[in-house]
Amino acid sequence: MLSLNTDNKNLPIAITMGDPSGINSEIILKAFKQINNRKISFFIICDPDWIKKSKKIFNINIPINIISKKINIKKDKLNILPLKNKILFDLGQPNKKNNKAILESLNTAINLAKNNEVSGIVTLPIYKKNLMENNSNFIGHTEYLAEKDGQDSLMILISKDLRVATITTHIPISKVSKSLTRKKISTKIEILNNSLIKDFNIKKPKIAVSSLNPHSGEEGSIGKEEINTIEPCVNYFKDIGMKIEGPLPADTLFYKKNLNKFDARICMYHDQALIPLKTIDFYGGINFTAGLSFVRTSPDHGTAFNLAGKNKANPKSLVNAIKQAFIISENRKNK
Repeated sequence: MLSLNTDNKNLPIAITMGDPSGINSEIILKAFKQINNRKISFFIICDPDWIKKSKKIFNINIPINIISKKINIKKDKLNILPLKNKILFDLGQPNKKNNKAILESLNTAINLAKNNEVSGIVTLPIYKKNLMENNSNFIGHTEYLAEKDGQDSLMILISKDLRVATITTHIPISKVSKSLTRKKISTKIEILNNSLIKDFNIKKPKIAVSSLNPHSGEEGSIGKEEINTIEPCVNYFKDIGMKIEGPLPADTLFYKKNLNKFDARICMYHDQALIPLKTIDFYGGINFTAGLSFVRTSPDHGTAFNLAGKNKANPKSLVNAIKQAFIISENRKNK
């Protein structure tokens, strides 16, 4: 077990490597130069050679500190915790041989977080197809983290003006309706409400719940999920004092004049939530996994293999993910 040579009140954030063939090395180098908050410290778990080669490719000259047995964070340096598995470095060309290193980075971060040796983790984008072919149980970061932590979790997407969560995550649209049970919807709403209180310091959250069908099912004429499943959950939480509305038609749920009406919205499936958020703030949005015993955020974008090596990647989402991980960890600490 690694030991942490720092003040427990100011634990660093662990950043996972993700897929080394995409834009991850570029955005971590650029993000390092942009984060000037002296209270925020972080390190990345990766193959150091990946960063050293990337510095030359992107002509970004920043000093590096290689962490050994103790996580001794040095200010003004990009701190790296080395992996045992080396990577094959070819920008734009994902390689399945890197799967072991990608999972080693992720699992190391999880173990550090669960042992309270870091204040939270930020996960860089992965190429799910390669990981799913080697590990059929790997659906995505959100599901993997929840399984490792033994917790129910909730994906919350965050931008400057919006928080939106999803009941279901990475499943086909054809399976969404059958997966929407009263138990699942109620569990996700409860996680969202608790997270708004604990992680975002909102004393009495206001939550909006979307419908599944167009026009909330038109009173059952074009779908009965609203009547049979969603509305009973909303009514239950209303009865126990939660400030909650729904099911509301998804096509008007994000009307810009009403964005401040609710502290968060919760949608029935992935794209119902992500399309409006990415339309409002494509570069700045982030992903937060609520319900875990530790803090986890990530940039709200993929590996972008088409941009790899071109020095065109925007680090804004990663910068926001690191800052938000710090803010949430501080809120939890104060609670």
